[in-house]
Amino acid sequence: MEPMGRDRGRRGSRPSGSKVYPVTTGQKIARNLLPLSATVRDVMARLNEGVGGVVLFTGDDGILRGVATDGDIRRAILNGQNLDAPAADFMIRNFTSGRADADPTQNLALLSARIKHLPILDAAGRPVELLTWADLWRMPLVQPSLGGNESKYVNDCLATGWISSQGAYIEKFQNAFAAYMGGGRALCTSSGTTALHLALEALGIGADDEVIVPDFTFGATANVVLHANATPVFVDVDPITWTLDPKAMEAAVTSRTKAVIPVHLYGHPCDMDPIMALARKHGLKVIEDCAEALGAEYKGRKVGLIGDVGCFSFFANKVITTGEGGMVVTNSPDLTAAMSMLRDHGMAPGRRYWHLAAGYNYRMTNLQAAVGLAQLERIDVFLNRRAELAKRYNAYLAGFAGLQLQTQAPWARNIYWLYSLAVRPEHLGMNRDQLAARLQERGIETRPVFHPLHDQPAYRTGIARPCPVTVDIATRGLSLPTGNEMTGADVDRVCDALTSIMRTQQVYRAQPV
Repeated sequence: MEPMGRDRGRRGSRPSGSKVYPVTTGQKIARNLLPLSATVRDVMARLNEGVGGVVLFTGDDGILRGVATDGDIRRAILNGQNLDAPAADFMIRNFTSGRADADPTQNLALLSARIKHLPILDAAGRPVELLTWADLWRMPLVQPSLGGNESKYVNDCLATGWISSQGAYIEKFQNAFAAYMGGGRALCTSSGTTALHLALEALGIGADDEVIVPDFTFGATANVVLHANATPVFVDVDPITWTLDPKAMEAAVTSRTKAVIPVHLYGHPCDMDPIMALARKHGLKVIEDCAEALGAEYKGRKVGLIGDVGCFSFFANKVITTGEGGMVVTNSPDLTAAMSMLRDHGMAPGRRYWHLAAGYNYRMTNLQAAVGLAQLERIDVFLNRRAELAKRYNAYLAGFAGLQLQTQAPWARNIYWLYSLAVRPEHLGMNRDQLAARLQERGIETRPVFHPLHDQPAYRTGIARPCPVTVDIATRGLSLPTGNEMTGADVDRVCDALTSIMRTQQVYRAQPV
């Protein structure tokens, strides 16, 4: 999966260094400026363009006279104020400002939960920059939690010199992972993508074969099918779970179909019983893509050991991480042997440099396995935290007509890799991308959901079935911050921002313009 929040600072961090603010007004601040003659309607129109929720009123001399936030204007309208009234009547004249010649940290220190917008003025009192609460406290979509035994185990690798793909932590991590899964055999890999590729190769999937893949997933799921010289067949997903629709799967089976890759997307498991029944009926292999679903359960069973092979990712944005890395699990000793051989250049076990197949270097390092073992020790803590975050999101956002929350199936344990929802533009008055931009202005990172695979240049050689549900979700879906170190207060901050944006938008749409 793609990186999320990799370059973001941690919450509460403040930029350091000396920044010199320009004397002339920059493009960013220019969008926030309005003359004193502006009306309430003018302010609403500017706010609706997305300017971070604040406008600045300047006189003919360019000197700042007052400020108004979306909340100030909203209250004025709700109190019956005419849209053509002078907005200056409602502006805040006693505002807090920063100095252009001050160190940035001094100006940032003026921001707080109460003062969320800080105009920076030059010596004459003209605004030259605008700092916001988002500059002080940016919330990444995902960030890893590395507060366990990671350093201890890595230092042990360094002290002993075992830092490559051999070492005690490889075996420890594999054994601990299998124990967590409740059985099977586990093999570390260099990524979740290589785990999928190993599974296809070990199962003998190749040229002239078709593999059914949900249209709604990250590109790696389809990439590995192409790497195996097989043909991906893209099918639609269920509108409730956003995962592979068994009916769409059945309609796509042909005499060339050899496998299916159900993807447990965004942490929600697929409906595996009908998928497995269809696979048995048509003699198909089942490779579970569990990259986003470690710990998710289907009818009390952990995903990954329901099909023939389960594949996991430990990229930095996953529930547990090794930086890069993955794992394959299976109940089959024969598949374990085949994948182990292919993972290590195709060499025969017990006979060094003797190659049975043209294999791959898909091994994980001992350093990564050390991190993975430490992460796995805290997985229950991570999953419990995510369940709490999802519960809080659901309680706060339920009832908003502009948002369509994802429903957890009664047979599922969703681990909420990312808390995702769909925007209803007809109710909200803005589309998904506009909402994401407004949240970004408030320092909150979001991500659109995945694009339909069938519509992307890389997969034009695949076979596309009709996928209307995927197209709809891909247009409206949005993922909100979800992480192992998030708190309830963090969720409240995201939801407060959503509430403010939606209320402002509804007030704006209710007025004739």
